[in-house]
Amino acid sequence: MPMFKRGFLYFLFCILSAGLSAQEFTPVVTQFTKGDYNAANQNWSVGQTSDGTMYFGNNLGLLQFDGSEWKLYKLPQNKIARSVYVAPDDKIYVGSFEEFGYFKKDEFGQLKYTSLSAGMKGYKMQNDEVWVIFNYNGTLVFQSFSSYFTFDGKTVRGVRPSYLFLFFSLYKNQVYTNVEGKGFGVFSLQTNKFSLIENNTLKNSVLAVLPFDATKALLATNTNGLFLFDGFSIVPFHTSIDEEIKKGYINRALISRNGLIVLGTILDGVFAINKQGEKVWSLNTSNVLQNNTILGMYCDKDDNLWLALDKGIAFLHLNSSVKYIHSFRPSIGSIYSVAYSAPHLYLGTNQGLYHATLDVNRATVNNIELVPQIKGQVWDITKAGSQIFCGNNEDTYDLSQHPIEKVLSSVRGGICMKEGVINGQEVLIQGTYSQLCVYKKVNGRWVFSNGLDKFVNPIRFVEIDYKGTIWVGHLHKGLYSLRLSADLKSIDKLTSFKSLDNKHELPVGVFSINNRVVFSDNNGFYTFDDLKNRIIPFNDLNKKLGYFSHSNHISYFKDNLYWFVRNDATALVRIQDNDVRIVQVIQNTPFYNQIIDDYQKVTPIDENICLMNLENGLALFKTNVNDKNQNKPELQFKSVVTTDDESKSTMLLPVKPDEVPHTPFKRNNLIFTVFYPYYSNFNNIYYSYKLEGLDKIWSEPTLTSHKEYNYLPHNEYTLSVRTMTKNGTVLSESSYRFVVNPPFYLTFFAKIIYFLLLVVAVYLFYRYLTHLFKEKKEKIRQEQEEIRQKEIEKRERHITVLEKEKLESELTVKSKELAMSTMTLIKKNEMLAEIKDEVIHQKKMLGTQYPNKYYDKLIHILDENISSEDDWVVFQSNFDRIHENFFRNLKTNYPELTSNDLRFCAYLRLNLTTKDIAHLMNITPKGVEVGRYRIRKKIGIPSNKSLTEFMIEFK
Repeated sequence: MPMFKRGFLYFLFCILSAGLSAQEFTPVVTQFTKGDYNAANQNWSVGQTSDGTMYFGNNLGLLQFDGSEWKLYKLPQNKIARSVYVAPDDKIYVGSFEEFGYFKKDEFGQLKYTSLSAGMKGYKMQNDEVWVIFNYNGTLVFQSFSSYFTFDGKTVRGVRPSYLFLFFSLYKNQVYTNVEGKGFGVFSLQTNKFSLIENNTLKNSVLAVLPFDATKALLATNTNGLFLFDGFSIVPFHTSIDEEIKKGYINRALISRNGLIVLGTILDGVFAINKQGEKVWSLNTSNVLQNNTILGMYCDKDDNLWLALDKGIAFLHLNSSVKYIHSFRPSIGSIYSVAYSAPHLYLGTNQGLYHATLDVNRATVNNIELVPQIKGQVWDITKAGSQIFCGNNEDTYDLSQHPIEKVLSSVRGGICMKEGVINGQEVLIQGTYSQLCVYKKVNGRWVFSNGLDKFVNPIRFVEIDYKGTIWVGHLHKGLYSLRLSADLKSIDKLTSFKSLDNKHELPVGVFSINNRVVFSDNNGFYTFDDLKNRIIPFNDLNKKLGYFSHSNHISYFKDNLYWFVRNDATALVRIQDNDVRIVQVIQNTPFYNQIIDDYQKVTPIDENICLMNLENGLALFKTNVNDKNQNKPELQFKSVVTTDDESKSTMLLPVKPDEVPHTPFKRNNLIFTVFYPYYSNFNNIYYSYKLEGLDKIWSEPTLTSHKEYNYLPHNEYTLSVRTMTKNGTVLSESSYRFVVNPPFYLTFFAKIIYFLLLVVAVYLFYRYLTHLFKEKKEKIRQEQEEIRQKEIEKRERHITVLEKEKLESELTVKSKELAMSTMTLIKKNEMLAEIKDEVIHQKKMLGTQYPNKYYDKLIHILDENISSEDDWVVFQSNFDRIHENFFRNLKTNYPELTSNDLRFCAYLRLNLTTKDIAHLMNITPKGVEVGRYRIRKKIGIPSNKSLTEFMIEFK
């Protein structure tokens, strides 16, 4: 016997006791409470329509769930929905207390209820409560404990036999039931007769008859277990949990499509066994169920299981590739590392190292025991050849030895290990709390060689590249690369990197993909460029991984397959040359609260099974790299609602119209609701929308299954919707074509009116233009007439101006003549005055020699000619005619002026000098000044105004 196997036997002998009971991996369970579906706690039955929608009989009515939304439909008088049956035509038949009927979707996607019991004739319901509904040769049967009702599509008939019976079960076209006081047998719906099965050894009522194989049926009783029935004889069907299911009190039973027998109990949750009677798993309030009483069960089209509970609803992901142990009992703590060497399973936790055996076929963990020698935090369990190393806070242990040996190392706190080749030598490098340790092979086994004393750092990750360079990630921050000496005992070259992006100092994960070292800071992957001798982003990997480029851990699986781990999801990725393809995505949502942040690892168990460590639990992944997920449902439209912005009233459009639906323009606010009944992954379903005719790009993915568009312009549109996972994988697409009609003022009828109005407008416009042309013509004529008239007036004005100019010229001439005449008169007077003076002078000189009579006569003649009134009258007349009634106007305005003043004013108007005026008036110059002052005072001219200018300007 090889030493390794002998070691394990001795190991088990030393540390294992009789062993604890096995803990099985159970299906992932999604719980729904009354807070989720907004109805009563108690649920009775389950059904599913062909479009994938689930329906539940609830105390408050019929519950609908499409993967996105819950909706409650009330029954008449708000009665309890006890039973639900979905017919092939997708009518949802519901049974209640003294009421039964069916719901059916209309063209708008809304459920409408039709009561069948209300139209029943010849039968009066009395405390009849419908518990079972099934289809018998095209006739619907509704069964209560004291009566039953049939509906052939037209007529409803009620029958009340003379005895009481339990649940009807249809098997091979016969109805089986238990009749009170008689036992188990066949009941004829045609004759209402009951035939007891002979050789019946049953001590308990049969609540379900299920097809077991081609020749036998499985009978489920409440407290007497299971039996097989071949049509004649009944024999017990023993299981590994007979006592458990008897004590649990079976209430519901079914066989799934893959042959799994599921038993729902009143007291102890649900059990699953195979057809060999072996327990597969069980669920109750001790692990995941919120209630132990199973009132209804249903396997949907994906072979997943729905449980109607006395409190809430449970969805069991039977068809999922994931199962898990919700919690170990008693608790073993947070699991940080897992190693497996069939059948031995090692679990490294914060409490110490646990050993167990793993039954891969039955998916059970057995005989879990704490290894006494290794307690406290265990960080790492690594298989290296035939050895298994365990590193915890204190020491590193070799589990393959018996007894378990401490590795000969004075270094404590083993965190990680990695095999590789350095300087042509096979080595095992271990990272610890304080330094790196080197292991070498001696006689085929790894043996501690030495520590690297000059490198003192707590190490979280270790990898060795193809050149023999050691890459280590610090426990808290930073990255280092080391080149060792030829003897592997010292460091020749040490390089540190504080950051991957030269911006943020974060913890760095170090991994290997196809012999290429890869670094991660949870924000993306990086690698080392040998040519540029620096760390660069691994763009090809980041781009192709998308959502999973932010993974915090990479675990190698097999061949070219790697697990990329995030806290919320895990992806199996095939990386071959430049091809990076996501093969499988597993959501961590069911056990998200058990995730050990940043310490999640996936450990391969065999070719198709891996384990993920959890907080006091384990998740089991079954991989199928060839699974193309062909059975995904279709994305469908649930409702299309239009609203009137003014009245806020709503109307519905058909969800699957034969013709393109139209909505009036005033109802151009639309709300679209879609659903995608993919319950295995409904927590990871996102929706994206694009309205052709309005949107240019797809909307950002959102969890909401509603999309609202307001105030759409009139046009033809197509709403495209696609559903996808968080990582961007498109699951399904659908579209809805519709038309928003134009407003009334843009309809065809309105266009006819507009055309007629246009014709009228054109005619009126023509008339207007004609009238305008006439008016314009008349205006032109008038303008021409006005121009002609203006020319005439212009000529007349020109003539007038010429005449005026002529008159003014004549006036000027006459004024000049008058002035000349006046000047002549002045000169005459001056000459006569000189003659007079000379005469007077001669008289003085001659005295008596010049006789007086001659002297006096001559003086008299001279005086008469110097100041002649006749001259003045003539002057005044001419002056008044030339100067437009100057004297009259002056006298009118200033009546105080005397005749002498008026004469003085006339001389001023002629702009005569003081001397000239004195000569004309036969006064002295001083007399002229006195006259000026007198006239200025009478007229009231201010002192700064010239009297001559005033007279010249006066009119």
